[in-house]
Amino acid sequence: MSNKKSGLIQGFTLIELLVVIAIIGVLSSIVLASLNTAREKARDAKRVADFKTIDLALELYFDKYGRYPTSPAIGGGTESSYNQNFNAVMTILKDEGMIAGVPEDPNGVYMLNDYGSGGPAEGFGYLIVTRLEGIADTTQAPFNSCRVAAPNNWCSTLSASKYFCHCHYY
Repeated sequence: MSNKKSGLIQGFTLIELLVVIAIIGVLSSIVLASLNTAREKARDAKRVADFKTIDLALELYFDKYGRYPTSPAIGGGTESSYNQNFNAVMTILKDEGMIAGVPEDPNGVYMLNDYGSGGPAEGFGYLIVTRLEGIADTTQAPFNSCRVAAPNNWCSTLSASKYFCHCHYY
């Protein structure tokens, strides 16, 4: 009697391979979806951290000069014009050594509107704004941002949005 094998090759069937490929595909799509959520939250965390840095720089400037830096108040009502206002004020803070560089939104724009001494509420000054990705539309103030009771405002308590606002009152 011989111990030779019968000549059949052992292996996986086509069905088994297709099932394994399908399982890998489902698992990878789950991982990618959660990775995108994590990326959104990371970008939002950078935005909130940038605003804390900006807040500190504005307060340092105020302590030194007794006022906030003057905004060029570029009009136009577009994100681009408000971003120019933001960049101008941040350049002043950078030139004064209050911040290391002009912060940039990782996936959009930072905006600044200078309401002056009037505005939606008396004594309201700067409103620095960005749009968050990882939250649902809300009328509440996410991450301790400010909300004003004014219509047609990015950060109104009257209409839901994803905007993260930082208020600097005069």
